[in-house]
Amino acid sequence: MSQMDLAKKLGYKSNSYIADVEAGKFIPSEEKLKKMAKALSIPFSQIKDILMESKIEEMGIKEKELQEMFREVPKLPKEEKRKIIETYLSIKEKLNKRKKK
Repeated sequence: MSQMDLAKKLGYKSNSYIADVEAGKFIPSEEKLKKMAKALSIPFSQIKDILMESKIEEMGIKEKELQEMFREVPKLPKEEKRKIIETYLSIKEKLNKRKKK
């Protein structure tokens, strides 16, 4: 689908908004992303996955395991997220103590 076709489906008169989104100038609101997903006939979760991949790439994370962790953590139950945070803080504290020696 062209940018103009998508723009028309979303009610825009030109494709400039879509072009700006595609160029990464900004990320639309969740509401607009949901409308885009519907217009593209794809699940909203697919757009969320694409955004996550983009964020991971922006952060420069190259390690496969870390990439996977960033993809999976948002899907975990709150208790499991808390355990990951506690583990991270514990490791961070140990590293800080080593640096001070």
